Amino acid sequence: MNANLKIALLTLALVIIWFLSGAVSNSSDEPVQPQQAVASQLTKVRVLWSEAEEYSRQVVARGRTAPNRQVTLKAEISGRVIAVPAAKGQAVAEGDVICELAKEDRPQRVVEAQAAVDQAEIDYLGAQKLKLKGYQSESAIAQTKARLESTRATLEQTKTNLGNTRIVAPYAGFIDDRPVEVGDYMDRTNICAVLVETNPLKVVSRLSEREVVKVSIGSKAQVKLATGQQVRGEVIYLSHLADPQTRTYEMEISLANPDNQLRSGVASQILVAADHVVAHRVPAALLALGDAGQAGLKIVDEHDLVQFVPLTLVGDDGEGIWVTGFPPKVRIITVGQEYVSSGEQVIAEEDVRSVMDQETL
Repeated sequence: MNANLKIALLTLALVIIWFLSGAVSNSSDEPVQPQQAVASQLTKVRVLWSEAEEYSRQVVARGRTAPNRQVTLKAEISGRVIAVPAAKGQAVAEGDVICELAKEDRPQRVVEAQAAVDQAEIDYLGAQKLKLKGYQSESAIAQTKARLESTRATLEQTKTNLGNTRIVAPYAGFIDDRPVEVGDYMDRTNICAVLVETNPLKVVSRLSEREVVKVSIGSKAQVKLATGQQVRGEVIYLSHLADPQTRTYEMEISLANPDNQLRSGVASQILVAADHVVAHRVPAALLALGDAGQAGLKIVDEHDLVQFVPLTLVGDDGEGIWVTGFPPKVRIITVGQEYVSSGEQVIAEEDVRSVMDQETL
């Protein structure tokens, strides 16, 4: 074999070896390329772990503030007004004089009535002594006793009339109205003043048939007044009879008002704590709609598959909504949920923000 033939055969052998090595290399890379292609096609989403918390359901109602007590003070006797120590709008304590009437001859009538009682007592004791000696009949004894009781009753009445010249506050509060002035003449049942008690204050509202069963005496309530003030209170009354016209039940909530900064007649929004549930708190912006139009959230399971889970709304605290229907701990999609569908495989990346900080959604 000549030298040229040897060179040709050697070259052919090298070419065959080169082709075979390329084929082996390509065959070893073939399983990797499809996997890389599939991975590059998966959608990336951000997810965040959400843990369920205990949440108190709330009954929402509207009402108005009202005095805890209100009384109209009226004259029980007739007379001329000689003093009105309490001005309209003034705070008064229990027992303070609101209106004072002229005593006229009422002190003298008390003295006269007392003297009559003293005389009747002497007559009755004398009749008792005569009875013991046999000089007094049972009828005469009964007459003297009746006279004594009559004079005692007259004395009590005259003392009451004298005391009624001073119309006093039955409890601490504010003078809301006082229509009389010094020099006015008051007949019986004429109004001296209107007294209101504003500490505590109460909020009066009405609940529907479905709502009233969720509330009980002692339930805590958050009250937001139209003035912007927010206070906490407690349910103190729930009516047992429904209003025949509206079929609603009256509810009263007591509010502490030591500095009397809260006023009566102010419109109020009421949130009453009802039963407790375990729920997730999420922004409303994360909500999605299912194929049937139901509201829910898109989550990622342990296999990184997207799932749409319908939810039940149980509350809204103004910063987020409280929902149930999920496991106690779940990965919620916070970014990219609009680009993925239920059952789709995704690449889930942990979000560093809390669920309530998803402001970009």
